[in-house]
Amino acid sequence: MNPVKKPVPAPYTLVFVAAAIVFMVLLAMDITGIGRTVFKAIPVATLLVLVITEMSGFSRICLAGALLGSVCGDVLLDMPSQNLFVLGLAAFLAGHLFYTVLFFRSAARPDDTEKLIIAGLIFLAGVLMWLFSDIAPELYGPVVAYIAVIVIMSIGALLVPAPDRLLFSGALIFIASDLVLAVNKFLIAIPAGRLINITLYFLAQYLIIAAARRIWPLPAARAIN
Repeated sequence: MNPVKKPVPAPYTLVFVAAAIVFMVLLAMDITGIGRTVFKAIPVATLLVLVITEMSGFSRICLAGALLGSVCGDVLLDMPSQNLFVLGLAAFLAGHLFYTVLFFRSAARPDDTEKLIIAGLIFLAGVLMWLFSDIAPELYGPVVAYIAVIVIMSIGALLVPAPDRLLFSGALIFIASDLVLAVNKFLIAIPAGRLINITLYFLAQYLIIAAARRIWPLPAARAIN
């Protein structure tokens, strides 16, 4: 099985970037409505189409499940109702579980450096759980579960044998994105926090799929060049 030449082909990248820019402009201008929500969902939906049409097997199932959960989370978290926050969180949690299953299915035993990184990630999870311990009780359980899952997902990404750390970098950026979102929502207002959050989020999803396409590629004959 030969690697694909372009992990994310140009047409998909163009749609991804264009929709992401439009959404960020609408967000910066504080324009709300269904149009903004649609543009928020398009970038990850574009990656979902890529995975469904250009990948196969178990990796396609897991990546499609992860991206579908993320698209649902994108829509729910962009709605004005605060009651949808937990549902949006649950959608993203489900998406991370799909990523986690795929990553650990291919994981190798950690070396000494990776063991240190894993210890650091577990410590980070503990710090985050403590940091958000004063939020509303009905939100703390879902937030703790989400923190645990995204850190476990990142550990899985670290342990996947790969020629580079692109997959793990995407997972770490995902953690940074969610940290900005949580701090901005529950602790203190971060200047341009929502823009920082969404920029990191889009970058994380793109890097994860780009890396996944190289790690679990199709035969070259089926790849888009």
